[in-house]
Amino acid sequence: MKSIIYLMVFSILLFIVFYYSADHSDLTKKVAPINHASFQLTESSAVDKGKTAIPSVKKSSIINDVDDDINTESENYDLKELELDYIAAYRDWQYFANCYTDVEDYHNQKDPLQTLVDRFENSSRESQTEPTAQQNMYYQHHVDICKAMIDDEDDSYNQIVQKLRQKFNKIIPKTDEEKQLAHALQMVAQLNNFEREYSTMQLSKSALTNDELNAINIQMQRLTNDMMNLYDGNEVLSSEQTQLIKQYSEQIENLRLRIENSKVTDNELMTEIEAKIDGYINSMDDYLHRVQSADAFLVIGEVIYKSRPNQKDSSVLKKLKEKTMVYDSLYIAMLNAIVMPLVACSMNYPCDAESDLILSYCLGLKDSMFNQACGLSLEDFYFNFYIGSNQLNDVNNYFSYMVNRYAN
Repeated sequence: MKSIIYLMVFSILLFIVFYYSADHSDLTKKVAPINHASFQLTESSAVDKGKTAIPSVKKSSIINDVDDDINTESENYDLKELELDYIAAYRDWQYFANCYTDVEDYHNQKDPLQTLVDRFENSSRESQTEPTAQQNMYYQHHVDICKAMIDDEDDSYNQIVQKLRQKFNKIIPKTDEEKQLAHALQMVAQLNNFEREYSTMQLSKSALTNDELNAINIQMQRLTNDMMNLYDGNEVLSSEQTQLIKQYSEQIENLRLRIENSKVTDNELMTEIEAKIDGYINSMDDYLHRVQSADAFLVIGEVIYKSRPNQKDSSVLKKLKEKTMVYDSLYIAMLNAIVMPLVACSMNYPCDAESDLILSYCLGLKDSMFNQACGLSLEDFYFNFYIGSNQLNDVNNYFSYMVNRYAN
């Protein structure tokens, strides 16, 4: 009982600190054909996850027999002298988000492969106890990619990111696919502006004056202190002390409600902004029917098919839920992470054994490591190891929905 009360008091203190800081701070419908057949599993393979209808990919240059001697020396990736096109520069900028640890190792002259070993030793999340030989190869390849994007070895990670962003922004998109990516990024930026406007409206200010708010916060703090004082030196609370704590809690809650009820929200304006956001998401959806760029598809698709906290589902997301009969927003977010890359793969996005997507899974750049991913295409990895049998039908339905909606 006492521990529960302590928890309640601590929660009240957190609210006071949060509220005070929050209220007093001034911040041609043409898509490249989607190969649906390559996605489908046979009925027997849906049961036996060891078999898949997807042909295995040819091993690429970094995929060597793991029994061979592994050369961990960095290859000389002199990408700095190459003129990057718009899409390549964009992918570099995005990939470098995975390079923070590698930049630190580079500055500290630490063996990157030791960092990989340390990760297994220090993380209880990893199912392995040490990296495989193939993961060592992939990690060295990843490190080489990161190093190739460093112009000045003295630059910090943030300085390098800034330079990559500047390099990308200076490139003028020329091809249709580059222009589509540029337009997609502009649309996402505009949507972010609308959503910031909506969030600002949600954080509406209180009609109480600053003096009144300060007085209420001081009173809430005093009551909280009084509650804490009752615990000092008391291993067991008396019935009178328990009753006092209950009274203090009620008074604090009443004061909190007084502040909450004093907030003025322009509901009409909120509704107007909601409609503006929904309309803009629909315009992004319309544009998605016309893109041939896999990068543009990912940029827009990942944005319009996600649930937004404290906002109503967009009409685009509602349509997806109705068609797929998947209504849980968190589960849809999980499916998004699988289905969107699969759609991009069908639009010639790099998904082979050397792709950024496979590097991410093989090395755990964004999540846990999967040594099964090393050496496979994304499709092979997904259907042989990653997608659970209970997810397969949902993934298939979601993918089919995307095909029927956006393909010719």
